[in-house]
Amino acid sequence: MPPVIYQLQFLTGRRLAVFLAVAARIVPEGGGLPGGNSLATAGVVDWALARMEPGLRKKFLFLLWVVEFLGIFFGGRFFTKNPDRAKDRQLAWMESGPVGLLRMGFFGLKNFACMGVFTREEAWEAMGYEGPLDRDRPFPDPAIRALARGEAEVIA
Repeated sequence: MPPVIYQLQFLTGRRLAVFLAVAARIVPEGGGLPGGNSLATAGVVDWALARMEPGLRKKFLFLLWVVEFLGIFFGGRFFTKNPDRAKDRQLAWMESGPVGLLRMGFFGLKNFACMGVFTREEAWEAMGYEGPLDRDRPFPDPAIRALARGEAEVIA
């Protein structure tokens, strides 16, 4: 059976680059776990964004631009161009800093990055998680099942 093709709808271009850069710092690759910096992670998150209330989705996507431009204050360049140390400083500031909206935004980004990694079965195997009792139950949308199983080719 050929793989399912999943075309990214919302995480495209620069937004995709920013999300992957953030996700790579929040969920780094290692210990057999896939890192956040992959199209597979972006595919799961994009799938979830497609089901999000449009106003909230717009705010999330705007947050990616805010993160990108805030990088100037932490490393002198946009977030995606900064060294890892500057990215980590910026994300730590967002996580515990004085601006409540950015703190909420950070936790939204963290939740999406973790969801994008830990819903994938390859991450389950690396953690020793056997998965749900009924792995083969049908889903209303087969795209998320294919994304979780690694059977989908994600196209940016």
